[in-house]
Amino acid sequence: MANFFEKLGDSISKGAATVNQKANDLMETNKLNQDIKAAQQQKEADIVKLGQLLYNYKKNPGSAEPDYDAVIADMDSIDEKIDSLNKQLQDLRNEQICPNCGSAVAKGTAFCPNCGSKMPVPQIQPVNPCPSCGKENTPGDKFCQYCGTPLNQEAPAAEAPAAEAPVEEAAPVHMCPQCGTPYNEGEKFCQNCGHTL
Repeated sequence: MANFFEKLGDSISKGAATVNQKANDLMETNKLNQDIKAAQQQKEADIVKLGQLLYNYKKNPGSAEPDYDAVIADMDSIDEKIDSLNKQLQDLRNEQICPNCGSAVAKGTAFCPNCGSKMPVPQIQPVNPCPSCGKENTPGDKFCQYCGTPLNQEAPAAEAPAAEAPVEEAAPVHMCPQCGTPYNEGEKFCQNCGHTL
């Protein structure tokens, strides 16, 4: 009975944490939308200011030409701010923008549901890559799961000659004949594909 109440308590705690996270995400989304709207209003005000400067200059042909560059530079910085805010909003919503039509698309989608264009695949750095074969390994692994090469070994100091370093023989690596996954001596089945060893 105590186990039931522990599980119930865990479920309630997880549910409360999820609701809390969603509330925080909603507040952050609203704040980002307000910041974007304020920046867009500032840009519209700059456009009006730019038009007013040009209008006054054309109405008074003998006057000195106004400094349009300062207003345009301000508009450029506002555009950069809006782009940054939109990027934060996309990350919060787990979205990316279709490079063809500009629609918001869920991250991980292969093709845009609006126009059918292929979505770019984000480049992800491998986790604990093997220096020999380049395949990903679990963080904390000391040896590559695929080829047995030692991982995260610091290179010997440049000053030390290579002949002085003791040469260690690597333990023989057994590979599954079916899928190539390494296995330990004495195992009867491959942990990856189930092939009899």
